Amino acid sequence: MQTVYQLDDQGLLLHEREAPTKGHLQVMVAPPAVPAGHVARWVTALHPVVDTKTYGDPGTGSWEVIEDHRKDKLWLAHGRPYVLDTDADGQSYDGLGPVPAWLYAEEPPAPEPTLEEAQAAQLVLINAGFEQAAKALTAGYPEAERLTWPIQQSEALAWAADNASPTPYLDGLAVARGITPEDMRALTLAQVQAFQAASQQLVGTRQRLRDEINAAATVADVRAVVWPSGGEA
Repeated sequence: MQTVYQLDDQGLLLHEREAPTKGHLQVMVAPPAVPAGHVARWVTALHPVVDTKTYGDPGTGSWEVIEDHRKDKLWLAHGRPYVLDTDADGQSYDGLGPVPAWLYAEEPPAPEPTLEEAQAAQLVLINAGFEQAAKALTAGYPEAERLTWPIQQSEALAWAADNASPTPYLDGLAVARGITPEDMRALTLAQVQAFQAASQQLVGTRQRLRDEINAAATVADVRAVVWPSGGEA
């Protein structure tokens, strides 16, 4: 029995084993130590089929140790992983040898957005912050009840301007609720005024932040404009 070193079709070392005779794509010369991230390759001028009897014998070739990136994830650009052996603008890489300059071993950072892109992205975040805050104003009320708010508001504001103004919808609510029409009008007016004050603050804040985003001269300035609860593009 003798130790043989099995190659693949590319001449790369697969493993070693004991065998009575040398077989196809087997080398009789021990390879050098192979560090992590590398592979040994047999370099010879002989052909494994044409020169089958002497292929892999001592003196017919030599080992070289090369980088092996076949199991590594490589990148063309941010968000663009590279698939080995595929064409990329007329270039390809099989994972063997040094990583070419047009590939990256780690995903590159996202490119800096343009000012216009940053403004659009930041406004989305501002609007999301506004929507989240606005939800608190209507939390706990069923949708069907919220649909009645415009008429309740209209009657309450009309009554506040002129106590003789009719409030048929509010009067009906008062009967169903078991309170006087006067109390119903006063309660509704207080709710309307509280909602207006809160919504004014939210809407005004959103508009101010939008104006600041539109006036920003740099991406950094844009990203500094955040909804009071935080967040940035």
